[in-house]
Amino acid sequence: MRKSILIFVLTVATYLQALPQKSEVWTIGPMLHFNFGNKGIHASYGLELAYWNYEHFPYSVDFGFEFEKHKFRMYSEAQTGIGVLGVSLGPVLQFGGEDHKLKCGIQGSGWLNYFAGIDLRFRYVGSYSTVSPGIYLKLPMVTGDYESHYHYFYHHHHHWDLD
Repeated sequence: MRKSILIFVLTVATYLQALPQKSEVWTIGPMLHFNFGNKGIHASYGLELAYWNYEHFPYSVDFGFEFEKHKFRMYSEAQTGIGVLGVSLGPVLQFGGEDHKLKCGIQGSGWLNYFAGIDLRFRYVGSYSTVSPGIYLKLPMVTGDYESHYHYFYHHHHHWDLD
């Protein structure tokens, strides 16, 4: 099973690396965080969708939601990254907690890797701050002009004949 996962991740990473830099990529996947705050440690589970544009300088916007014990959060962040390192920052809405009220805040993250990796999230909601290390998986979906992607990939990377 581990070999199959490794082969899948390497295949996807190789495919995306071969695409021209004028690409748009959507990613979606689960996230798991361990939230260290004022009242101990709680795990949270979430799902995140992100749009990446690599035409000039890589930028992204994401939308996610997560569930923690007695809390629900929705967030959106502006992101940028180079290679396997990136940062993000944006607003977060949180419902629940001790008073069961809707609260606004801000969160930011630093992350490592493309499709399976680790991140460190900092969140400030209401009067509470949280540090949340986590792990994630992302499934990439390339969008845009498939004909030009095919043409670039075929003509620049697959010269197998010896003529």
